[in-house]
Amino acid sequence: MSDRENPPTAMASLASTKVGGNPKIVLQIGPAPGTSGGIAAVIEETLKFESALFEQQACPSWEPNSKFASFAIAARTAIKMCGSARRWAVAHVHLSEYGSFIREGFLLVLSKILRKPTVVTLHGADLAKHVAKYPLLSKYVLNRADLVLCLGKNHAEIVSAIAGTATQVVANPLSSEAFLSVDGAPPQREASPTFLFAGEVGTRKGHDRLINAWPAVHARFPDANLLIAGPLAHGYSVTPQDGIIYLGNLTREALREKIATATAVVLPSRAEVLPMALIESHAQGTPTVYTKVGEWQVFKNAPGMRLVDTDLKSESEIAASLADALIDCASDSHDYRTELTGWARKTFSSDVVSAQLDEAYDRVVSKRVGGFRGPTLWRKIKTAIVPATPLRNGTAQTMEGQ
Repeated sequence: MSDRENPPTAMASLASTKVGGNPKIVLQIGPAPGTSGGIAAVIEETLKFESALFEQQACPSWEPNSKFASFAIAARTAIKMCGSARRWAVAHVHLSEYGSFIREGFLLVLSKILRKPTVVTLHGADLAKHVAKYPLLSKYVLNRADLVLCLGKNHAEIVSAIAGTATQVVANPLSSEAFLSVDGAPPQREASPTFLFAGEVGTRKGHDRLINAWPAVHARFPDANLLIAGPLAHGYSVTPQDGIIYLGNLTREALREKIATATAVVLPSRAEVLPMALIESHAQGTPTVYTKVGEWQVFKNAPGMRLVDTDLKSESEIAASLADALIDCASDSHDYRTELTGWARKTFSSDVVSAQLDEAYDRVVSKRVGGFRGPTLWRKIKTAIVPATPLRNGTAQTMEGQ
């Protein structure tokens, strides 16, 4: 719907999101904040938003490594949602794939039964495979949402092909403390080339690829180090090698310190969406090396970014390309901190993403109150750098200037 069809005023838009002048409560339904994983980090950052219109509250539906116990957690969450239904206004459900479409999908359906506006954010690295394997489940769950938020246009196109729900592209957010401080001296980089792998240690995020590439890097820079930070994937193990140090699963604060002093953060993944490790790296002004998977186009204009093409390549060829990218990073003396941090602020800062979410919540609340409305003047004021473009199904999509 274009602005011309129904251009509401900013006053009308803002009034629709308030009851007695108090902000409406949005439940962030997904993994418990403070636990490991990118979705938990996204929810943790979202809870820090300061908005006069919407107040964010955590509503954990599962915890990492809880396996089947996660369904008991979801059941308790459902009871709490019903008991507090008068106090909250919007359900924001975070979905990945497979079991999440049943567990969080159930809570999404419950929200609809409670007649609440619903927003979904898709985080699944294997969403395309999930949709192909479970098309009916995917269509049913996605059609229960009033709005589906996607981390990039690739996911938005998948949703548009299977469901009739409106989509909007909104990036993962980072609060101000996650960005390199402009006050004082920046953290000192390690004297020797130091690369950091941050994420689940296993084949999906390409740890094995990095290990295969490392001998060539170590031969070129014998003093180079590779730091591995993150939990081990189920059934995966690591073998000691020269120059490789396994740090284990770090807190976000400890990981951020390692990111700030690294030569580059490396994530040679086979499947991703929009990795928080790369976003945090850019916020700290640290260059990154990434494979062209997921929503990689979001990062293509980031200063100091090295993208590794994996199409039609064997694993040995990918390892060679990855080694070349790491060697190029180690040989590059340019300091990217100022320009890379500035680029990240324009796309991932909480000010930008919070305004986009305020507009998204306003859309679904307005839809319930009096029919679907077009982009509001509120959106034009707060997110002028984010133009609206049509998807194939004619619904509005927000693009972050990529």
